[in-house]
Amino acid sequence: MNSLKSQRGGIVFSLLIVVFLIGVASFVYGVNSENNRPDFALFTVSFLFLLGISQAGVVFTAMLRLVESDWGKPYYRIAELSTLAFFPFAIVGFLLIIYFGRNELFYWLQAAPEDHISPWLNLNWLLVRNFGGLLLFYGLTAIYVRKGLRPDMASSAAATTIDHAEVEKQLYLFSPIIIISFIVCNTFIAWDFAMMLIPHWHSTVFPIHYWFGNVFAGFAAMIAIAVIMRRVDGGAHFGTYQIKSLGMVVTGFTLLWLYFFWAQFFVIWFGNLPQESEPIWRQMYGHYSPYFWTMLAGCFFIPFVTLLFAIIKRSALAMCLVAFAINLGIWLNKYLMILPAFSADHRPFEHWIDIALAIGLLAGFLATIIMLARRLPVYSAWEMSRES
Repeated sequence: MNSLKSQRGGIVFSLLIVVFLIGVASFVYGVNSENNRPDFALFTVSFLFLLGISQAGVVFTAMLRLVESDWGKPYYRIAELSTLAFFPFAIVGFLLIIYFGRNELFYWLQAAPEDHISPWLNLNWLLVRNFGGLLLFYGLTAIYVRKGLRPDMASSAAATTIDHAEVEKQLYLFSPIIIISFIVCNTFIAWDFAMMLIPHWHSTVFPIHYWFGNVFAGFAAMIAIAVIMRRVDGGAHFGTYQIKSLGMVVTGFTLLWLYFFWAQFFVIWFGNLPQESEPIWRQMYGHYSPYFWTMLAGCFFIPFVTLLFAIIKRSALAMCLVAFAINLGIWLNKYLMILPAFSADHRPFEHWIDIALAIGLLAGFLATIIMLARRLPVYSAWEMSRES
C-alpha cells in the first residue's frame, strides 16, 4: 500500500513539474512574441494571490502557537513548509513583474517633472521597500521554521540534550515578530500594487483589508491540506475535530473580513472623493459587477451561511467547497484591485498564455511543497507529543 501511494505521489509530482515547465515555456514564448504577449496585470493577480495565501501559512502557525492551540499542532509543519515553498517564486515573480510589467503597473515611475510626486516613488525605492519586506519576512520565517525543525531533525543522541520547553518558549516569543514582519511586507505590497494604481488614493484602511484577506484565504486553504494529509496517512492526525475547529476559526474570520471590507468601503463612500469612489463604482456596476458580487458571495455570503451549521464543519468535502469559494473570492478581490484601473471591460484568461502562466505558477508551487515534504518532517512530532 505504501509503495502504491509513493508511486501515485511520484506521478503527481512529475505532472506538476511538466505543467510548471509548460508555464515557463509559455512565458518565454510570450515575452518574445509581438502578438501574444502575456497579460502582466493578470499575471500579477495570480502572483499576489499565491504569495498571500502561502505567506499566511507561517502566520497561521504563529497565531496558533500564541494561543497554545492543541488542535492546530498537526497543521504547524506543513503550513510552514507551504510558506517556504513560495520563497523562490516570490523573488523571481517580483523581478519579472518589475522588468516586464513596470511600464503598465507602475505608471508613476515615468511621471513628468511637473507632477511633483514623492521622492520615494521611484524604481530604487520600489525595489528597496518590496525586496526589503520580502527578505525580512522570509529571512525571519527561515529562522522560525529552523527552530521548530531542530528537535525533529536532531539525531537520537542530540535529541536528549534539547530542552523542548525552551524551544517552545522561543517559538512563542518569536511568533509576534513573524506576524509583524508579515504585516510590514504586505503593507508595502498593498501600497505599490493596489493603492498606487489609483492616483491620490488616501485610504489608510486598505492595507489592513489586503493582508487580512491573505490570512483569511490562507486559513481556508489549510482545510484542503487537512483533507490531503488524511488521504496520505489515513487520518492519523487530521480528524473531524481538527477540521471542525478550523471551520470555527474561518467562521470568525469571515465576519472580520466583512468588517475590514466595509471599513475601507465606508471611508471611500463617506469621503466621496472622485479619485477613490469612481474605481469602487466601476467594480460594483457595469462590466465588473458579476465579478464583484461573486467575490462578496465567496468571501462572505457562502461561508457565513454554510458555516452556521455544525454538520458542514464536520464534513471534509463541504469544508473544501467552502474553502474553494473563499479562495475564489479573494482571487477576485485582487483581480478587481488591479484590472479595472487599466481596462473598462477586461475578461480574465481569454488567451492560452495567461492560462498556462497561472496554472504553471500554481503547479510549481505545489511541486515545491511536495519536494520539501519529502525531505523534511511534515509533522512537528515533538510539539504534538507535548500538552499545552
